[in-house]
Amino acid sequence: MSVLCGGCTSFREYVQNGFKVGPNYRPPSVYISKQWIEADRLHTEENPDLLRHWWIVFQDPTLSELVDRAYRQNLSLREAGFRILQARAARAITAGELFPQRQDAIGSYSRSGAAVEPGSHPPNRFSDSWNFGFSLSWELDFWGRFRRAVAAANAHLDASVLAYDEVLVTLLGDVAANYVTVRTTQERLKLLQANVELQRGICQFIEQRLQAGFKQTELDLDQALTTLRQSEAAIPQLEITLRQAQNNLCVLLGMTPRDLSETLGEGAIPRVPPEVVVGIPADLLRRRPDVRRAERLAAAQAEQIGIAQAELYPAFFISGTLGYTAKDFPDLFRSSAFRGSVGPSF
Repeated sequence: MSVLCGGCTSFREYVQNGFKVGPNYRPPSVYISKQWIEADRLHTEENPDLLRHWWIVFQDPTLSELVDRAYRQNLSLREAGFRILQARAARAITAGELFPQRQDAIGSYSRSGAAVEPGSHPPNRFSDSWNFGFSLSWELDFWGRFRRAVAAANAHLDASVLAYDEVLVTLLGDVAANYVTVRTTQERLKLLQANVELQRGICQFIEQRLQAGFKQTELDLDQALTTLRQSEAAIPQLEITLRQAQNNLCVLLGMTPRDLSETLGEGAIPRVPPEVVVGIPADLLRRRPDVRRAERLAAAQAEQIGIAQAELYPAFFISGTLGYTAKDFPDLFRSSAFRGSVGPSF
C-alpha cells in the first residue's frame, strides 16, 4: 500500500486526468493588449492572404520567382522538412508502445544423445525435439505513461512543423532583403556612375578655363579632382556589396555562388505599400512560429512529468506463450503437442 501511495498524484486527480498520473498540460495564460499603442496612427489593413504571401504586395515578378525557387531548392528548408518526417516516424514508434511491446516467433530443432556403458546398445540413446511457438509480453498502460509519451511525441511533431515554418519565414525574409539590397545597389551604382561622368566634365571644364587664361585657381581643379577620385573609389565598394548580395541569394536558392546579373536583370527598387497588414498583438504572437514552437516544446516537457511519476508505481504485464513441442516432426502440429501459458504479473 505504501508503494501505491508513494506517488504525487491523488486518486481524484488520477481520474480527472483520464486515468493518468501527473498533471495535464494547460497553455499559459498571458495578458496581451487588445490593440497596439498607436493603432490610430497606423494605416492598417486586414487581409489574411497577404499574411501568407506578403511578397506579392511589391508586385515584382522577379522577387516572386526568387521566392518560389528558394521554396523549392533551399537546403535548410529541405532539412527542416526531413525533421518533420523524422518526428512523424518517432511518433509512430511511440504509439506502438500501446500494443504488446514484445512479440517473438520461436522455432527450434535439436538432437541429443545420452552416454551409455561400453558394449551396451540401448534403443533410445538418441532423441529429437521439435519446437514452434509464439510469445508476447504486454505492459498495460495503467498509469498513462505510454499515452503521455504519445502526447509528448505529438507535441514534438507539432514543434518540428513549426520549426519548418520558422525556417521558411526566415528564408523568405532573407531572400526579399537581399533582393532589395541588389536593386538598391544597382540604383546607387547608376547614380554614382552618372555623377562620375558629370564630375569628369567639370574637371575638363576647369582645365579648359585654365588653359584659356581665365582666372581660375589650381585649387579649384584639385578640389574637383579629389571629389572625382572619391566618387570613382566608391564604385568598387558598391560592386562588392552587389556581389555579396548576389552570393547570399545563391546560397538561399540552394546553388553555388554565381553571377546573377543576367537572371535578375535591371529593375526598380520594390516600393513599400502605404498600408501595413496587422492585427491585434495576440494575433501577431500566434502567427510567430518560434513562439508557437516554444509552446509546443513546453507541452512536450510537461508530459514528461507524468511519465516520470509513473515510474513510482508498479507496472502490470500480461505475458503468454503458445506453441507446439514434439519428438517427431509429423507430430509437431497435433493437438497433443500443443502447449501454452498466459497470465498477469507485476
